[in-house]
Amino acid sequence: MAKESALVSRKSPITGFNFLLTFTNGLLNNNDSTLAQLAAYLNNNCDTEVSPQAIDQRINEAGKDFLKICFKKAVEFSLKHIKINNVILEKFKHIYIIDSTNIKLHPKLHEIFKGTGGGASKSSLRIQFMYDFLTGKMYIEIGDVKLSDAKTLYNIIKENKIDTDGTALFLADLGYYKIDSFILINEASHNFISKLKCGVNVHNKTGKNINIPKLFKNRSEVNITVKIGNLECRLLGKKLPENIANKRLRDAKKDAVNRGRTLSKEKKIRLNYALYISNINDSLTVENVFNIYRLRWQIELIFKTWKSILGIHKIRSARVNRVLCEIYGKLIIAALTSNLYYALKYEYNIIVSYHKMLQYIKAVTVNWTVCILKGKDCHRKFLEKLIKQIIRLCRKNKQKNKPYIEMILEAMNINKKQTIRP
Repeated sequence: MAKESALVSRKSPITGFNFLLTFTNGLLNNNDSTLAQLAAYLNNNCDTEVSPQAIDQRINEAGKDFLKICFKKAVEFSLKHIKINNVILEKFKHIYIIDSTNIKLHPKLHEIFKGTGGGASKSSLRIQFMYDFLTGKMYIEIGDVKLSDAKTLYNIIKENKIDTDGTALFLADLGYYKIDSFILINEASHNFISKLKCGVNVHNKTGKNINIPKLFKNRSEVNITVKIGNLECRLLGKKLPENIANKRLRDAKKDAVNRGRTLSKEKKIRLNYALYISNINDSLTVENVFNIYRLRWQIELIFKTWKSILGIHKIRSARVNRVLCEIYGKLIIAALTSNLYYALKYEYNIIVSYHKMLQYIKAVTVNWTVCILKGKDCHRKFLEKLIKQIIRLCRKNKQKNKPYIEMILEAMNINKKQTIRP
C-alpha cells in the first residue's frame, strides 16, 4: 500500500509499516508528539535510526494517501452482522447512529478548513461519524463547516453510501433533521427516530393543525399518526415532570442569552414535553421508542473517549498533510479498538467499558509496538494476554440508579418477552 500510494519508492529506513506505527501507536503513546518525539518513538521502539527531518519529509500528499488507505482497511475489519438476542432490536439488521464533532485547527489553515468565524475558530475540521451500534462498523467523512449535518445524512442515504441490507434504523439529533431524509428512509423500507423540531407544524390525517398542549390536556402520553409535510409518521410524546421541564427551560434561556437570542413562546411551551417522530409501526410502545433513541447517547461517549484518550482534537500543525496524517492515524486506532470492543461483546459475551479499554491499551502501547515488530506469534500472545486483562480490569460498573444502555435494553427485552404468547 505504501508503494501504491508512492510513499515508498526506494529502500528507506522509514518503511510503510514504520510510518503506520508512528502515526497510530506513536500518537496513542503521546497524542500531540513533536517531530522529535515521533523520531524518538521510531528510534527506541522500532529500532529505526531516523531524524525528525526524515519523518517530516514523509509527511506529504503520499503519506496522507497511504494512511487514508490504511484507515479504509481498518474499517473493513469490522464485524459482520451478529444475531441479537433481543426481541425488540432483532427486527433491525443495522442501527445507525450519526453525529459530528469539530476540531479547532491553526488559523493559517482557514482557506482550506473554514471555521465558523466570529468569536469561534477561524479554521476547524469537522468529522461526520456514523456507526452501526450492532456491529461497530464505521462510516466517516472529513471536511470543514460546509460539511453540514442535515445534508450529510441526506447524501449518505440518497447515494447509498452504507450497508443497508435488511432493515436499518437511523438515529440522529436535531442537527440532522430534514424531512426529505426521513422520506428517503421511509421509501427504502427503513426506519428512523428523531426528536420533533420546534416550529414544525404537525397535522392530523385530515390536515388539521395539532395543538400540542391540547393534545396532552387529558393524558400524559401520546402515540398517534400525524402528517408533517408529505411525510406520514407517528408522533410519540410524554409530558415531562415539572422539575425536569423547569430545568430544560433554565438551560434553554441560558443558551439563548449566550447566543444573543430570545426564546419564542412556542419553544417555552415545547420544553414541557418530550416529542419524537418515527415511522416504526405501533408494535413498539412509547417507552420502548424513547429507550431505543437513548442509544444515540453512545456516540457522545465515543467522541469523549476519542478526545480524552486518543487526543483526536490535539492538532498543532499548520500543514494540511500533517493534520490529515494525524487524524487518519488516530482514526485507525479508533477503528481497531472498536472491532476489539465488539468482539468482546459478541464472541465473549462480556460488556466492557470502551473508555476503560482504550485507557488500558494506551498504557501498554509501547509493549504492543514491540510485540508487533517481533512477529505474528509474539503479537498473538500479546493480544491473548491483552484480552484477559481487559476482561478482568475494564468491565462496566453496575449502578442501580444509573443503568448503562445494555441493562436498559435487556430490561426492555424481558418485559417484551413477558407479553408475547407462544
